[in-house]
Amino acid sequence: MKLPFYLALILGASVVPGYAAYEAPVDRNTTLTVKYDRQGVPTSLKIWDGLSGGNDDSDPGKWGRNSLTCLSSSDNTNGACPTAPVWAIVGTASIPIKFTEKDTRVEKIINLSAYRIPGPGAGIYYPWSGVFTTYPGAARFYYSIPQSELAKLTAGTWRATLKQNLWQWSPQQVIKKWNADIILTVTDLNNQQIYFPAFPFAAPRIDLNLNNRPGTVNNIAASGSTTLDMCLYDGSNSSSNRIDMIFKDEGASAPGRPAGAFSVYRTGSDKTQPANRIDYMLNVINPTTGASEWAKNGTELNWSNTNQRNRLRQVVLPGVPGVSLCVPAPLTLNTPSFNLVDKAAGHYTGKLTIIYTPSTQSNVP
Repeated sequence: MKLPFYLALILGASVVPGYAAYEAPVDRNTTLTVKYDRQGVPTSLKIWDGLSGGNDDSDPGKWGRNSLTCLSSSDNTNGACPTAPVWAIVGTASIPIKFTEKDTRVEKIINLSAYRIPGPGAGIYYPWSGVFTTYPGAARFYYSIPQSELAKLTAGTWRATLKQNLWQWSPQQVIKKWNADIILTVTDLNNQQIYFPAFPFAAPRIDLNLNNRPGTVNNIAASGSTTLDMCLYDGSNSSSNRIDMIFKDEGASAPGRPAGAFSVYRTGSDKTQPANRIDYMLNVINPTTGASEWAKNGTELNWSNTNQRNRLRQVVLPGVPGVSLCVPAPLTLNTPSFNLVDKAAGHYTGKLTIIYTPSTQSNVP
């Protein structure tokens, strides 16, 4: 015997009264702060992503035709574009704006991308607005920086301020101000380098400048001194606040050599013999104090606060477009006096290796 199965459903419904959407236009102050490396430029950076210019469903035409315009049609300091709403075909506009690098004061024009989706009944707009449309809701604005424009910026901190007026079409008047402060910190870490201004495209070859006085009673000894200009670039416009340096020679045998000294050797000779070796000392200018500092062979030097902007040097580096800031650290190679009779005649050469390690900290003062 089968028993009947009963299922009772309790059904209900409610009616919620509808309300017209209302969103008054407002002033906007936006800050966009982004850091990126030139080896991985973002696809785009959004400044305003669909922000509303105002909406009133009970009167769609009141704010649905709102438009953004520039303060000037020719001055790109805060963006250059039409200064009042105009009729145009649907499309994306390009707004040239001036970016300035914080330290070098180099200026570069970057083109922003901008367009507008109009609200109900809208058909009046400036170049990135749409013709008459039935889009629901508020007029919305989309501003961004394309990847192709971001790629134009070299290492450094770049700033720009975009200023726009929000216009009401009828009556035609400015009703609000939209501003965006844009701060882009660009690094180029693949371009870290030790820069020698006198040898921009090749490894330096320098002479110890040994000298004596032939034909005099002093013609028994020789000594010398030579300088080499050096500047250090961290790939981030010298924002690193610490630098570690190691200087070392080729590491050949040097019995009896003073501690911390470097050496060159007579070509083709037995390097273990002191007669085939000339020793020299190395000094480097500490970039944070300006004082000469003894660099010992193979011993690490540590410098802090190396990003003090008043001590940096503006240079044009090989492979780096535009002007960059580097940390100056000139070298002096001093050869102490030695007796000529103690050294074998011949040509002496050696190699000096410089290891430069900037920090990743960049609290720029």
